Amino acid sequence: MITKISDITKRFITDIKKKAKNGSYTVKAEGVDITVFPYVFPPSSPFSESSHNVYDEFRNLKGKKVLDIGTGTGIQAIKSVLAGAKCVDAVDIYKPAVECAKYNARANRVSNKIRVFESDLFSNIPRNKYDLIIANLPIVDCQEEDIKLHSLIDPGFQYHKRLFEEASEYLTKDGRIVLCHADLQGEEDFDKLERLAEENGFSYKISNSIDSLGHEWRMYSFRRKNDESYRKF
Repeated sequence: MITKISDITKRFITDIKKKAKNGSYTVKAEGVDITVFPYVFPPSSPFSESSHNVYDEFRNLKGKKVLDIGTGTGIQAIKSVLAGAKCVDAVDIYKPAVECAKYNARANRVSNKIRVFESDLFSNIPRNKYDLIIANLPIVDCQEEDIKLHSLIDPGFQYHKRLFEEASEYLTKDGRIVLCHADLQGEEDFDKLERLAEENGFSYKISNSIDSLGHEWRMYSFRRKNDESYRKF
């Protein structure tokens, strides 16, 4: 397990703890009003602002079934509905995040199309097939016992490993996974992610990449290798 933590990670942890002491607050994210409960990953932060520009997955999801893993405030689930998704199942391992996502879905009048589950990845959701899995996974691989910080920290890269081990059972034939990743702990971060995906039968494309805050942020799109339209490049 990697123990090196970047300065941006340290600052973010300090900031999220500080804000948690002041209770919930509301922000506007791409025209959507979002209330952030204490310790729930915010839609506006050094991490989300840096990765935000590489998200270009919500222009047209008409008729699609979407699974939003690590939903946090529910912002991506809400955006999916606004982009035409037929229905969205949203999950989070942290119970207050589940309540936060439900609150925001109701506040934005899309709760009729969003179901929110308290679930450790796929452990507590219906066995459905999804056209799109949005994986809002924690990026930093280091030891952390406090589940409140697992929106940011993935000890032993366990969440990523289980995602790729289990996702095939939840994807439609042409379904895909999208996730953002960054080299917060070194250049090997991308190699580790790509190797893990390939070992579990997935091909990938890098749909976008930006340099921000001293790091590279990539948007990945994964499909199973039997989809000939996806090849490593």
